[in-house]
Amino acid sequence: MRRKCFSFQLILFGFVCVIVALSSCISTKNVTYFNNLPDSSIITLEKIRPPQPLIQVNDELEIKIGGENEKTVDYISQHFTGGNAGPTVVDIDGNIELPKIGKLKVAGLTRDAAKDTITNAFREYLVDPIVSVKFGGFQFSVLGEVGSPGTFNLTNEKISIFEAIAKAGDLTQYSERKSVKIIRDINGDRKIITLDLNDSKLLNSQDYYLTRYDVVYVAPRSLKVVGENLQRTSTYIASVASVLAFVFLIFKK
Repeated sequence: MRRKCFSFQLILFGFVCVIVALSSCISTKNVTYFNNLPDSSIITLEKIRPPQPLIQVNDELEIKIGGENEKTVDYISQHFTGGNAGPTVVDIDGNIELPKIGKLKVAGLTRDAAKDTITNAFREYLVDPIVSVKFGGFQFSVLGEVGSPGTFNLTNEKISIFEAIAKAGDLTQYSERKSVKIIRDINGDRKIITLDLNDSKLLNSQDYYLTRYDVVYVAPRSLKVVGENLQRTSTYIASVASVLAFVFLIFKK
């Protein structure tokens, strides 16, 4: 009797191994990032410059101004730092309000270009004006089949698509990695960019880095594909369960 029980346990263990093996036969190719990388321990990638961020409507800018005219510098600096003054906000028309200058158009300019524009505007009032312009932050959103969708704010000005997805808790097993969408709006100029996270070419693409206010959307995989995987797994389980039940009846006798 003991030998029968041992044999049954051995067969049971064997069938469990079979079901695990069958389940693992489902291809992992579609759920692997850049799965077409060459088989090498070290891969050299192309150098990519992060995109130059453009100033947009509603941006918060941290502006500091200096120069040799002490009284004028104190007056101007008080505009940015005195009282309850906070970051300078770009209005709906793309302008900022500056002391002595008034409204100045900066939307659509890079940070360096805005710095030059403000510097030139203050040359009438300051000797050798010194201007510093910084963005108030970096915001992006990730939606869809990720672990923790939401809107995220960073203090730095550079983030890759993979870092953004990691911030959102990574992709789920049901995500469609071949057509991740980036919805990009820069001062009303909108476009949708489609990325294939399975393709290693993305590592050398200009779209590797996000820009401020990007919205990343990860669609679910086709219901047909998900259904086929579930049906395949259910068939494996049902088949093994039937065999186990048959074996159990034999040993019971």
